[in-house]
Amino acid sequence: DAIGTNLFMLGYAWQRGWVPVGKAALERAIELNGVAVEFNKNAFLLGRRFANQPELVESLLPQASSSTDTEFTLDQVIEDRFQRLVAYQSVSYAQRYLDQIEKVRSLDSDPEAEDSLSHTVAQQLFKLMAYKDEYEVARLHSDEAFRAKLDSQFTGNYSIRFHLAPPLLSKADPKTGKVKKVEFGPWLLPMFRVLAKLKWLRGTRWDVFALSSERRQERVDLARYQADLAEVCDRLAPDNYRAAQQLMKLPETLRGYGHVRARNRKALLTARSQLLSEFHGDTQTAEAVHQSAA
Repeated sequence: DAIGTNLFMLGYAWQRGWVPVGKAALERAIELNGVAVEFNKNAFLLGRRFANQPELVESLLPQASSSTDTEFTLDQVIEDRFQRLVAYQSVSYAQRYLDQIEKVRSLDSDPEAEDSLSHTVAQQLFKLMAYKDEYEVARLHSDEAFRAKLDSQFTGNYSIRFHLAPPLLSKADPKTGKVKKVEFGPWLLPMFRVLAKLKWLRGTRWDVFALSSERRQERVDLARYQADLAEVCDRLAPDNYRAAQQLMKLPETLRGYGHVRARNRKALLTARSQLLSEFHGDTQTAEAVHQSAA
């Protein structure tokens, strides 16, 4: 409820001392408005409570079911990711994903298990193949589903502003590594639609975005994962299954953008060295890597 959300945020801001108007005056204004008075007063009160006791307010909310990929069958996960990669790039690109998954699946002793190697690869390989570059950002924001979601959340004649940090336009702070975002107006939407249709340029010699260090690193991440996956398929055995599963799960930790992602990548590479040693049965090297990281 848009109005309820506004009153909730007003209550939060008032409790924080950011609104230079008395509580009685605000509550009187709600009464004088004469629309859903008790509902709006309660929303205002909940906002105040949330400022000091967020756990209390959250405990009043219905517990949403946590829908994860482990609740779906392996076939459902694979089909979902296949269709997403078709939208992301093309059918041939999605087929490359499918071919690699099927190879792992044929070697997996229990592919349907929730924590199986096959389930892990199905999720993590997709994540690396569908990295969010400029073409994908444009596609997602120009999709009709994006506007429909906004219309369901906001009412009236609202306008859109985009805060982006294009690699070719934004520079990182040399001290913090953070990139300052630039604000763009709604005029960017038509450009998004054009850019989304140019996704076929992705990875080609005409892909200007591929020149940035961030995009090059994302391609390295994918190539490294695919090389590790090929090695896992060649040497998978019952005694190294767990190490293989943990190795293939590592991209799950590769979150964030810019300097945050770079920091997570460094930790990932350390863990990768240890898990590769475990996978090869070299426990001494694995222990040495672990102690070095600690």
